Amino acid sequence: MKTSIQKKIVLIYLCTIIIIMLVSGTYIVYRTEARDYANIQQTIENIAENIVNSGNKDLNEATNNIANYETYILSPEGIIESSNNRRATIGSKQDSAVVIETRNTKKSATSPIKHFSSLRSSRDGYLDHARPVLDENSGEIAYIVYVRAKTSDVYDNMMSIIRIIGIALVLAMGITGICGIVFSNMITAPIKALTKNSKKLAAGNTIKRIPVEASDEIGELTQSFNYMASQLSATMEVVTSEKNKLEKIFEHMADGVMAFNRQGILIHVNSVCYEMLGKEKMGPNFEVIFENLGLPVEFEKLLLGERYESSDEYAIIDDKYLKIQFDMYLNSKGEPDGLVVVIQDVTKQQKLDQMRKEFVANVSHELRTPLTTVKIYTETLIDGAIDDKENAMHFLGVMEKEADRMTALVQDLLELSRIDNKQIQLQFVLLDLKDIIEEVLEAQHVHIGKKGHTLNVSYDENDSYFITGDAFRIRQILHNILSNAIKYTEDEGSISVSMKKQRGKIEIRIKDTGMGIPQEDIERIFERFYRVDKARSRKLGGTGLGLSIAKELMILHGGDIQIESEVGKGTMVLLIFNEAM
Repeated sequence: MKTSIQKKIVLIYLCTIIIIMLVSGTYIVYRTEARDYANIQQTIENIAENIVNSGNKDLNEATNNIANYETYILSPEGIIESSNNRRATIGSKQDSAVVIETRNTKKSATSPIKHFSSLRSSRDGYLDHARPVLDENSGEIAYIVYVRAKTSDVYDNMMSIIRIIGIALVLAMGITGICGIVFSNMITAPIKALTKNSKKLAAGNTIKRIPVEASDEIGELTQSFNYMASQLSATMEVVTSEKNKLEKIFEHMADGVMAFNRQGILIHVNSVCYEMLGKEKMGPNFEVIFENLGLPVEFEKLLLGERYESSDEYAIIDDKYLKIQFDMYLNSKGEPDGLVVVIQDVTKQQKLDQMRKEFVANVSHELRTPLTTVKIYTETLIDGAIDDKENAMHFLGVMEKEADRMTALVQDLLELSRIDNKQIQLQFVLLDLKDIIEEVLEAQHVHIGKKGHTLNVSYDENDSYFITGDAFRIRQILHNILSNAIKYTEDEGSISVSMKKQRGKIEIRIKDTGMGIPQEDIERIFERFYRVDKARSRKLGGTGLGLSIAKELMILHGGDIQIESEVGKGTMVLLIFNEAM
């Protein structure tokens, strides 16, 4: 059971007073009783001596003025010869211990004082004295003077003193209890305030300064606590600020972060980590999480700093390529205290790396094919085919076509390189898209006619469609899109070009009835060298870079390009420009 300091102080005060009162009271009772018994003893001895000195055996006369005392004249054998006690029987024998002792020793004897004996027995106690009177001739006892006094007054006096001491003890305990509560409250009130504020401080709450009401040790403790509280509050504010800052940093990091304690229990994780791994793969500790990920890593080895063959681990989860890094953190003693795991989504890097590899492979392939053709035909001509004019002219025509393909490819690559390196210079002027579309359609009219396509153009001829842009690059965009529509639409197909204004934007739609693009290829259609039908693209002379260039140029103009397509039904390309204000 918990006991407060105030209760302890009051109990100590009460116990101290009780002990003091009991000791002092016992001493008072002891001394008072001893004094009263001594007075009675002296009195009965004096009475006996007076009787002996007077030589008068008439006790009624000798003890006429003495009350509460019984006197007897006894024969040498202890037989009562006379007495002032009316209830005493003359001739009876007195066998008191002091009488027997006096008879045996011929000396005076008094019953010994037994302190508190009368208190423990009854009010009928007494104290007696025997004085022998010797015969002058024979030296034998002539008679014995026996005096006995009742001790009831001593008993009553002791009981009165004990009652007074008891009342005083009760009063003293009451006064001490009240004073103890008051005095202990003076001591414990500051301590209670310190305790209350300490709990608030431990809970992380702010506290007010405790008033210092004394200059004693408790006052000094209060001052020290106030100083400590102010310092701790300042420190907690800094720690809280740093904690909140770190939590915000962790929460808004692009990487997933997990922290484990020394036992491998997960103690911190940000939301990005859940998004990367999925909630179903998360768990309460290290083993569960990485078992779900299928990674053969051991917590203890990582915590002790033992590296695997690779310090990083990789995992593929839901088409995401994740790089997982492990590192331990130390406590104040420099010992491993836990593990931090950082998860990076390197899917884009992997895709870019893969695209780079594919780009190199595609460039190599695109250049190797025409170069091989040129080399074979050149060797054939050198070996004598040059003499056959008809074949020689055919071979030279093929070589010229392959050279044109390589030239177009190199030009497109240089164009993309200039765009990537921001080396392209755009001349922004006010343009009317209606005029540019008419120029592009006029330039493509021959190709459209060769394939027998039906061309449908729709826009308001009375309206103007002004944008701010580079005329040459806008024509290049439209040429690339329109040439693709012509190439990939079967003969006698249909191509439509429409333009309209909508909410500050000018939209150009170029739609064909060609082969179409599968849905899984639409997301990659703007990648460099990406072709849906590679064999047919090469046959038609495409480099696979037209749409990539168109998209980059649209971005430079602050516009957008979108594609919708369905296999066997055709493709629609949407160009969105910002209308000039």
